[in-house]
Amino acid sequence: MVEQTIASFAVLTRPEGQNEGLADRLKACGLEALILPSLAIRPLHDDPAVVPLPSDYDLLVFVSGNAARLYLDLLRRRDPRPQWPQTSRVAAVGEASAQSLYNAGFIPRSHILHPSLPGQQDSEALWALLRQSGHRFERVLIVRGQTGREWLGQQFELAGAHVRRYPLYRRETVHWSPAQCDLLRTRLEARQIPVCVLTSGESVEALRVNIERNSLYQLWERARFVAIHERVASRLQSVLAGAAGKASVPVVKICSPNDDAIFHTIVSTATL
Repeated sequence: MVEQTIASFAVLTRPEGQNEGLADRLKACGLEALILPSLAIRPLHDDPAVVPLPSDYDLLVFVSGNAARLYLDLLRRRDPRPQWPQTSRVAAVGEASAQSLYNAGFIPRSHILHPSLPGQQDSEALWALLRQSGHRFERVLIVRGQTGREWLGQQFELAGAHVRRYPLYRRETVHWSPAQCDLLRTRLEARQIPVCVLTSGESVEALRVNIERNSLYQLWERARFVAIHERVASRLQSVLAGAAGKASVPVVKICSPNDDAIFHTIVSTATL
């Protein structure tokens, strides 16, 4: 519990509907949050009849929580009472991404594989885990966004597996409304310190677009940043290198992608 109101505020940029719980938790400890989604998740498929079935694969890999959520929704629409095949395992790149799999209620917990906290939460950690599992996966389905890294699929292919990549959604930049920009501008002009949460390379680019589109350059000068992976932080540093008015040494903290880690990192970054 923070003893007094912090002269900072959080800027939560995850897609709509994914920020409210974190905002409430921050507010309870004295830190206000602006919910400014910078990306929208748009499904690419709406026909459950064409969703790839788990029984056709030895392993289904979900590269994000959005991929898992959208796939399970299609599967339930195809069969309201799905039965998970005993021969199919399911994997996620981290605990946060795996949460929808646990919550589904029809996937045996023993069939769900993912790197555990506090360890690394990414494709590299998942690949190391799968290699140690002793399972042989010859038919692999990777459920993902329209764009993304090819590294994990390439590792399976090098190991001799047949890999199908199944894009299930695309990310679109959300343009902040004038009212949202006014809320942010008012805090910046009051010299408050924004702590911006960034969860993907695409969210970094969407933040840049909104800043430039609305002349909110004070954010580059004053902001501190929380990124959920080194690659996100690296993308941010690339954008900051060409940003007008940026701080000479921007504060960028890296944490795990789960809400608990993000919460604690925001609070500690806000009180530096």
